[in-house]
Amino acid sequence: MVQRKPPLEVKEKLEEALKTGVAKGYGYHRIWRILKESGVEISESTVKKYYHEIFREGLKKRGPCLPRELRIKLYDEVRRLRKKGLSYSMIIDEVCKSHGVRLKKSVISYWCKDIHNPFNGIRIPSVEFLEPSPELAYIIGVVAGDGWTVKKKNGIYEVVAEVKDEDFIEEFSRCLGKVLRRDPPRPRQRKYNMLVVSVKSKAPYELLQKPIDISRIAPFVEHCEECMRRFIRGFFDSEGSVGGNKWISCYNSNIQLLQYVRKILNLLGIRTTEPKIYLRKGTTFFDRRKGKIYVVKKDACYIYVRMSDALRFYKLIGFIIQRKQKRLENYLKKRGLLTI
Repeated sequence: MVQRKPPLEVKEKLEEALKTGVAKGYGYHRIWRILKESGVEISESTVKKYYHEIFREGLKKRGPCLPRELRIKLYDEVRRLRKKGLSYSMIIDEVCKSHGVRLKKSVISYWCKDIHNPFNGIRIPSVEFLEPSPELAYIIGVVAGDGWTVKKKNGIYEVVAEVKDEDFIEEFSRCLGKVLRRDPPRPRQRKYNMLVVSVKSKAPYELLQKPIDISRIAPFVEHCEECMRRFIRGFFDSEGSVGGNKWISCYNSNIQLLQYVRKILNLLGIRTTEPKIYLRKGTTFFDRRKGKIYVVKKDACYIYVRMSDALRFYKLIGFIIQRKQKRLENYLKKRGLLTI
């Protein structure tokens, strides 16, 4: 339905009311009520149209928005003060003293009544809001190994893992859901019988973008013994191998990361060898699963667990991937170290 233009006389009164109303900070609904009370016959939709289209330049523009991290801190502070029984005015003064930000009463009202909140569906907006946990330590181990992070041109941040074992990808997905306080992302089938899980979130991207910053992940990994164990499990699920002459080993092109893995294993009472090169930069190798030839871009190194500590590794760490776990159990049984 085509909207008719208002008569010239009505339009003049509308323009005058809009100029006055916009200058006073009125919304289109209030301006329409003023016009209606003064006897001007005009629809609210017409007032809204002229308010937004014709007088757009004269509208008050919203000021710069506070960073989400600060808004979340203010939100938590406001809710805490309200539970103590402080009035809105008292909360405004307290927040202004502690944070230097003067909030509006309407904002405080919305927050206290759960009408709005600054999360906007993002429960973990940045690294500062991540809390140490065994699940986060496992994610760090997996992504430090075979996982990767992506920053797309449209500003989307992603953390991705692609594996072939269903039990592995399900555990990784579960941990992501727990850490990010959302439903676990669903694994997707890819070619070569690979399973992939990706999650859009800036916080884990900032923490895990490669090359891995050891100083940044250390507080989450070394938080407690359980976190250290889960980090190692995630890394060995991703990069570990059971079999051959070295039995329990792991591989990576980041020698500093391997040294850090050795440090954590040593803290858990599990000894390993020094990192050794097994593929030199420029070496070509054939991937039988994908049927492709690749060129190694960096020296690839490995470490392996001392045989005398294999049983301790089994008891403290183990594998989520059952095929690796069973291979380790068979090895320990043959050596008479394990009876099940």
